[in-house]
Amino acid sequence: MRIGNVDVTLIKEFVMSMANYLEKNKSVVDALNVFPVPDGDTGTNMHLTIQAAVREITDANFTDISEASKAAANGSLLGARGNSGVIVSQLLRGFSEGLKGNKEFTTKVFAEALKSSSDMAYSAVMKPVEGTILTVARESAEKALEIYDKTDDVTEFLGIVIEQAKDALRRTPEMLEVLKQSGVVDAGGQGYVFLLEGAYLYLKGEKIEDIIVEKTEIKETSDELNSFIREEDIKFAYCTEFIINRADISQADLIKMIEKKGDSLVCIKNEDLIKVHIHTNEPGYILHLAGKYGELINIKIDNMRKQFRDQRKLKIQREHKKNSFISISMGEGIKKVFEDLGVEEVISGGQTMNPSTEDILRAVESVYSDYIFILPNNSNIILAANQAKEISDKSIYVIPTKTIPQGISALLAFDDSVNPEINVEAMTQAMEQVKTGLVTFAVRDTTVNEKEIKTGDIIAIHDGNITANGNDITEQTIELINTMMDEDSSLITLFYGSDVTDKDAENLRSKVEEIAPDCDIEVINGGQPLYFYIISVE
Repeated sequence: MRIGNVDVTLIKEFVMSMANYLEKNKSVVDALNVFPVPDGDTGTNMHLTIQAAVREITDANFTDISEASKAAANGSLLGARGNSGVIVSQLLRGFSEGLKGNKEFTTKVFAEALKSSSDMAYSAVMKPVEGTILTVARESAEKALEIYDKTDDVTEFLGIVIEQAKDALRRTPEMLEVLKQSGVVDAGGQGYVFLLEGAYLYLKGEKIEDIIVEKTEIKETSDELNSFIREEDIKFAYCTEFIINRADISQADLIKMIEKKGDSLVCIKNEDLIKVHIHTNEPGYILHLAGKYGELINIKIDNMRKQFRDQRKLKIQREHKKNSFISISMGEGIKKVFEDLGVEEVISGGQTMNPSTEDILRAVESVYSDYIFILPNNSNIILAANQAKEISDKSIYVIPTKTIPQGISALLAFDDSVNPEINVEAMTQAMEQVKTGLVTFAVRDTTVNEKEIKTGDIIAIHDGNITANGNDITEQTIELINTMMDEDSSLITLFYGSDVTDKDAENLRSKVEEIAPDCDIEVINGGQPLYFYIISVE
């Protein structure tokens, strides 16, 4: 494919092909998690982020490649999940910046966009680490700048860039010892290569299989309004629902006829009934068209813009506070602990499903206070929280908590009588004083810090390091607690998960009391999935 042959349609399909190829390979990326714990979600996070870009880029019409790429970037910014997803969103944002003002997609433009993409991703990370997706993106961009004037064929050009990306990926274990020990390449870097390969396959003319943008069941309009942050985000004002009785048209044909008249289309067929849900600015046209193919029943049309304004008015009437807290948590028991400590919005998420930037923004919009403190409670959510902070115009402070115990300690250090900056310092200091331990199971064979770990082993993790592994939950937990304690330890808290019985938790308490007679022991049913115990020692 040569200079000038790339148009807006191609940019759309370019992004869709990237998303499709990553979707096919996301399990490969997930499996590259350095720790063999059941939360290797790099591929899933990248996939969900690029899917958000696909939704945005397919829902509108554009006049040039710059507008199309900007839409993809905006979609990914809101849909970003996990650190890898945030970096992907920044890569797309930088790529969009590099395309700004360009009408053609030449090899030179492509190379400069890749360089802008890499630069933007590096700037988004406070302490960039080599041997990661950042390295793969940077070396790819450098190669692109080196060769763009040697060919005017975009496909040939991208093929050479991909070879450089693969070479950089192969060398990531040489740059990061933890990758070398685990015998894997960087997961994010592998995901980046898959994205480039998806685009390359399309440029070569290979058929794109249809992208399935996941649909949910039809929700009430009031629930759908929660997906909007501002009234101007509502592009199609009327939530229109109806049923065609004795439908004389196929589900697929009906979708083709109306899909360009709105978004959020859900079409469900049951025998000779077709139930339709669509957001549109032309409900009359939709109903008139559908009425040609059967009897219309259960018609409902809601003006979402008016409902959104009414909903906002009701929210504004709520008591305005000086400070509000938003926390990310997993497990009903842990959620209740945060709520008891004054957290207004607890976002469900954590190890296996990181909340998106948009999820965090939605929580921010739901609270009314002068200052908002966000507790990510997971190292893989901090970048998304900071991205939400940058997008919002509210006064937001992200406390960089990496674990549930750190989040709880930070909250306990909060003082409502002092200014936010003093609280940020106090909360950050408090979270650094607590030790966190995790007990879970291995999902693959590996070697970490010279420890041979087999699939199914119970593994104990202390502040990011695997300290014990074996086949007994209680034994590994006791060994972990022994590692965590020192002469100043006075409180041990055990949050037990959904796979641990009350009896087993009480049995563990008895054993902990034996090894720590001078410590207070708290046992709480956290209800968290995947992790048998989350432990704090203070």
